[in-house]
Amino acid sequence: MWGAGDWSWHSKGIKTIPQISYASTAPELSDNTRYDFFSRVVPPDSYQAQAMMDIVTAMEWNYVSTLASEGNYGESGVEAFIQISRETGGC
Repeated sequence: MWGAGDWSWHSKGIKTIPQISYASTAPELSDNTRYDFFSRVVPPDSYQAQAMMDIVTAMEWNYVSTLASEGNYGESGVEAFIQISRETGGC
């Protein structure tokens, strides 16, 4: 058992404590080499962006606009959509 003033657990074990997120969709958290004890119960932004691109393709739209909330969630979602759009040759 660690004493009240013993912070050695912080440097030794904090990175090996499993963490499960119910809301984090940031794509960088999918990097298992950096976040090997991280898991989530929602898909990353890239999955949602791919679904959006699938809709654009199915509807045969030539032009779409994006609207997002300010902050990491909205902005990284738009970035993921733009990246997938470029990779697939959409819009």
